[in-house]
This record gives sequence, C-alpha cells and structure tokens, in this order.
Amino acid sequence: NSAFAEKINKIIISGNERISKETLLMFGKVNLNDDLSNNDLNIIIKNLYETNFFKDIRIDLNNNILKIDIVENPIIQSIKINGIKAKKVKEPILESLNLKNNNSFIEYLAKKDKNLIINLLKNSGYYFADVKLSIANNPNNTVTLIYDVELGEKSKIRKIKFIGDK
Repeated sequence: NSAFAEKINKIIISGNERISKETLLMFGKVNLNDDLSNNDLNIIIKNLYETNFFKDIRIDLNNNILKIDIVENPIIQSIKINGIKAKKVKEPILESLNLKNNNSFIEYLAKKDKNLIINLLKNSGYYFADVKLSIANNPNNTVTLIYDVELGEKSKIRKIKFIGDK
C-alpha cells in the first residue's frame, strides 16, 4: 500500500471577505510545510464546514501549492416576526431560535426555526397557525429573515367531563 502526500510550500486562499487567512488556516488546522494526503484534505474540508461560516469549499493540492477557494455564508442582519403583537408570545420565540442576529445564515437551520415557531405556537394553543419564511438579501453579504405568522384562532377548553366511577 502506498499513500500520496505532498508537502505544502505555499497556501493560496480566495473568496474570503470577512474571515482572515490566518483564521481560516486555524479552523482548517493546516500549516505551511505540512505533509498532506487526500485524507488530510478531506479532514481540512470537514473542519472548515463544521464552523458553519462557509457555503462552499474547494481545495486543490498541486505542485506543493494548496489552493483553498471558499464561499462564505451570509450574515443575518436581522430577524423579523410579523403577525404576532403580544410580547409574551413573541419574545420566547425569538429567544428559542437557533439562528440569531449576526450569526451565519444556514438555510436548513432557518427551516428548523420555522418548525420550532409552529411548535411553540401549538404549545400556546394556536393549533392552526401558519408560518411562512422569506429571506431578503441585503448588500454586504447579509440577509434579513422574515417569518410571516398567521395565528388563527386560539383553541380553548370550554368544558372538562370525567366519565366513570368516583
């Protein structure tokens, strides 16, 4: 068995706007003069994706030059919840969300938050609530998340009736 490995003499990073080269190398756990195999390249990609800062990562190692091309996730500028006026309902929802202001935007977490809002509203008695998510792209690679909520009627228990002995 033989393994292919190359020693890194130069690192070229492209696509980074907010994250510095040094920070990116720290997250990827890669240094100059490292001896890297294909498995090591996969580990670097995995380490970078685990930060949730990047939408896409491409790595190429050729002639002892490591090229890392990234696309950063946008930053959440603000989160708006429309359709809920009562603070006692709105504030617990905002506190429970996975995504917060100034975090990296990850689409699957936004969809997860949408389901979380629906479940929290059901726990508050709004069983027929409907939530729509829209994403507004802003300049400077930022987004605004807008959750449009239609509460519907709040369910109430009118009468409890016990049947049986005692």
